[in-house]
Amino acid sequence: MENKKRKKIVNVILIAAIVILAAVIVKLLIFTPTKKDSKEEKNLKEAMTTEEHEEQEEGSETFAIFGVDSRSNQSGKGTRSDSLMVVNVNHKTKKIKVASVFRDCYVNIKGHGLDKITHAHSFGGPELAVDTLNQNFDLELENYITVNFGNVVEVIDDLGGIDLDIREDELSSMNSSIRELNKVNKTTSLEITETGTQHVDGTQAVAYSRVRHAAGGDYKRAERQRTVLMKIFEAAKTKKKTELFEIANQMMDNISTSYSSGEVLDLLAYLSKYQMTETKGFPRKLWGGMIGKVWYGVPVTLESMSADMHEYLFDDKDYKPSAKVKKISDEIKQYASTPNEDLDHE
Repeated sequence: MENKKRKKIVNVILIAAIVILAAVIVKLLIFTPTKKDSKEEKNLKEAMTTEEHEEQEEGSETFAIFGVDSRSNQSGKGTRSDSLMVVNVNHKTKKIKVASVFRDCYVNIKGHGLDKITHAHSFGGPELAVDTLNQNFDLELENYITVNFGNVVEVIDDLGGIDLDIREDELSSMNSSIRELNKVNKTTSLEITETGTQHVDGTQAVAYSRVRHAAGGDYKRAERQRTVLMKIFEAAKTKKKTELFEIANQMMDNISTSYSSGEVLDLLAYLSKYQMTETKGFPRKLWGGMIGKVWYGVPVTLESMSADMHEYLFDDKDYKPSAKVKKISDEIKQYASTPNEDLDHE
């Protein structure tokens, strides 16, 4: 975009998979990282290899993933979510869909008025961020997973790296981020000197997902994050469940989630059968520009953005925005009613 700054143990496969970067990301399915869970964790680990689990054939599960970039490993209030994703797991079709909301998206945040959606997590932690997604897009999210970008590095390294297609205009910003990450994490990853398909390690992959100063701005950055997520999922599906469990186990203390330890066991044995074939960024139509002295990505309109998300995530073509969404949308229209970016017609 021109000129700018843009969580039973559910399957370890999807966890290490979806744990990307908040990309990222995650653990659709692991247990709540608390010390008191250690005994239950041991029992669940044993159950992974000794129990048969009935595969779910109906219904779906939808949750939010927040990727934060905190040098102090904090993942709650006070940290902005640079990556925001809504994930829908359809047990009938065995399809996983990921919708990312651009961090600069102009929405209503309870108690704070209109602002960038990335600020919701900072203002009130994952709870307010979930509420913001629900109120602005008529969602019914109850669960979330928050992952610190820095923790994704070791997940990708443990998976053996991933392949990414690097463009010329991404190199400078990516290498700058590699240098910064090496310094912060005390790693020694090499800078990328060639374009095209490259096999990258965790540091290089996270640096790629952070690129902002390149063509496409924030929506391309969100696309990179979704790409890294899909690559992690693909790599995780090639690993043995025992390997993936160890990776997820190492991640537990660095992941904040609303999921309880008993919610995911039955997913464990079969998530590898699921496919993550598509990801998509929202809004599709937006006006990007300055409001006051701050740059925002204004959805044109919030109503249509909500409808687009429902059709994409749930195949619901008959969805009608609620009165609340319409009211917020009308308020936002006062700032921008005509898009200057259309992602469906680039």
